[in-house]
Amino acid sequence: MHELVAACGRWYIPASLPAGIRGLPERQCFANAAATEREHPHLAYTEGFAVAANSPLPTAHAWCTNADGDGHVVDPTWSDYAGGAYLGIVLPPHLRPKAPHNWGVLEAPDSLYPLLRSGL
Repeated sequence: MHELVAACGRWYIPASLPAGIRGLPERQCFANAAATEREHPHLAYTEGFAVAANSPLPTAHAWCTNADGDGHVVDPTWSDYAGGAYLGIVLPPHLRPKAPHNWGVLEAPDSLYPLLRSGL
Protein backbone atom coordinates (compact mmCIF):
# COMPACT_ATOMS: atom_id res chain seq x y z
CA MET A 1 0.00 0.00 0.00
CA HIS A 2 2.76 2.44 0.95
CA GLU A 3 4.65 1.93 -2.31
CA LEU A 4 1.47 2.18 -4.39
CA VAL A 5 0.48 5.51 -2.82
CA ALA A 6 4.05 6.84 -3.07
CA ALA A 7 4.30 5.87 -6.76
CA CYS A 8 0.77 6.71 -7.95
CA GLY A 9 -0.50 9.21 -5.41
CA ARG A 10 -0.41 12.97 -5.49
CA TRP A 11 -0.25 15.66 -2.84
CA TYR A 12 -3.47 17.46 -2.01
CA ILE A 13 -3.99 20.90 -0.52
CA PRO A 14 -5.48 21.02 3.00
CA ALA A 15 -8.62 23.17 3.11
CA SER A 16 -11.49 24.04 5.41
CA LEU A 17 -14.71 22.12 5.00
CA PRO A 18 -16.81 23.94 2.37
CA ALA A 19 -20.27 25.30 3.14
CA GLY A 20 -22.97 22.71 2.53
CA ILE A 21 -20.82 19.74 3.54
CA ARG A 22 -21.25 18.51 7.07
CA GLY A 23 -18.66 17.05 9.37
CA LEU A 24 -19.08 13.37 10.22
CA PRO A 25 -17.93 11.17 13.13
CA GLU A 26 -14.22 10.76 13.83
CA ARG A 27 -12.51 7.39 13.29
CA GLN A 28 -14.84 6.54 10.38
CA CYS A 29 -12.97 8.28 7.59
CA PHE A 30 -13.49 5.60 4.91
CA ALA A 31 -17.27 5.45 5.41
CA ASN A 32 -17.44 9.24 5.84
CA ALA A 33 -15.59 9.98 2.60
CA ALA A 34 -17.67 7.43 0.66
CA ALA A 35 -20.93 8.85 2.03
CA THR A 36 -19.83 12.41 1.25
CA GLU A 37 -18.95 11.45 -2.32
CA ARG A 38 -22.36 9.79 -2.80
CA GLU A 39 -24.12 12.89 -1.43
CA HIS A 40 -22.01 15.32 -3.48
CA PRO A 41 -21.28 13.86 -6.95
CA HIS A 42 -18.87 16.71 -7.80
CA LEU A 43 -16.43 15.19 -5.29
CA ALA A 44 -14.09 12.22 -5.74
CA TYR A 45 -13.32 9.59 -3.08
CA THR A 46 -9.60 9.68 -2.30
CA GLU A 47 -7.58 7.34 -0.12
CA GLY A 48 -4.00 7.33 1.09
CA PHE A 49 -2.16 8.89 4.00
CA ALA A 50 -2.71 12.10 5.91
CA VAL A 51 -1.08 13.88 8.80
CA ALA A 52 -3.44 15.53 11.25
CA ALA A 53 -2.53 19.09 12.12
CA ASN A 54 -1.92 18.04 15.75
CA SER A 55 0.20 14.95 15.00
CA PRO A 56 3.62 14.30 13.46
CA LEU A 57 2.69 10.82 12.16
CA PRO A 58 0.92 9.91 8.92
CA THR A 59 -2.07 7.60 9.13
CA ALA A 60 -4.14 5.69 6.59
CA HIS A 61 -7.01 8.04 5.80
CA ALA A 62 -9.78 8.78 3.29
CA TRP A 63 -11.19 12.12 2.18
CA CYS A 64 -12.75 13.69 -0.89
CA THR A 65 -11.29 16.01 -3.47
CA ASN A 66 -12.95 18.29 -5.96
CA ALA A 67 -13.50 16.34 -9.16
CA ASP A 68 -12.47 19.44 -11.14
CA GLY A 69 -8.90 18.57 -10.19
CA ASP A 70 -8.04 21.70 -8.19
CA GLY A 71 -6.36 19.49 -5.59
CA HIS A 72 -8.21 20.82 -2.55
CA VAL A 73 -9.19 18.41 0.21
CA VAL A 74 -12.77 18.05 1.41
CA ASP A 75 -12.35 16.07 4.63
CA PRO A 76 -15.62 15.32 6.44
CA THR A 77 -13.84 13.45 9.24
CA TRP A 78 -11.22 16.00 10.19
CA SER A 79 -13.51 18.95 9.52
CA ASP A 80 -12.73 20.77 12.77
CA TYR A 81 -8.95 20.51 12.43
CA ALA A 82 -7.96 19.99 8.83
CA GLY A 83 -5.05 17.68 8.22
CA GLY A 84 -1.67 19.23 7.63
CA ALA A 85 -0.69 17.01 4.67
CA TYR A 86 -2.52 14.61 2.35
CA LEU A 87 -1.02 12.12 -0.13
CA GLY A 88 -3.46 9.84 -1.90
CA ILE A 89 -5.08 8.29 -4.94
CA VAL A 90 -8.53 9.05 -6.33
CA LEU A 91 -10.26 5.69 -6.52
CA PRO A 92 -12.97 4.88 -9.07
CA PRO A 93 -16.55 4.79 -7.71
CA HIS A 94 -16.82 1.00 -7.98
CA LEU A 95 -13.92 0.65 -5.51
CA ARG A 96 -15.27 2.89 -2.74
CA PRO A 97 -16.10 1.16 0.57
CA LYS A 98 -19.59 -0.20 0.99
CA ALA A 99 -21.47 -1.08 4.18
CA PRO A 100 -21.14 -3.18 6.22
CA HIS A 101 -17.40 -3.27 5.38
CA ASN A 102 -16.46 0.39 5.64
CA TRP A 103 -12.71 -0.04 5.84
CA GLY A 104 -10.10 1.28 3.46
CA VAL A 105 -9.83 -0.13 -0.03
CA LEU A 106 -6.04 0.12 0.08
CA GLU A 107 -5.89 -1.53 3.52
CA ALA A 108 -8.05 -4.60 2.94
CA PRO A 109 -6.30 -7.56 1.26
CA ASP A 110 -9.47 -8.63 -0.59
CA SER A 111 -9.56 -5.27 -2.41
CA LEU A 112 -5.85 -4.35 -2.46
CA TYR A 113 -4.49 -7.55 -4.04
CA PRO A 114 -6.79 -7.48 -7.10
CA LEU A 115 -6.00 -3.78 -7.47
CA LEU A 116 -2.26 -4.50 -7.44
CA ARG A 117 -2.72 -7.32 -9.98
CA SER A 118 -5.04 -5.48 -12.36
CA GLY A 119 -4.29 -1.82 -11.72
CA LEU A 120 -6.61 1.11 -11.26
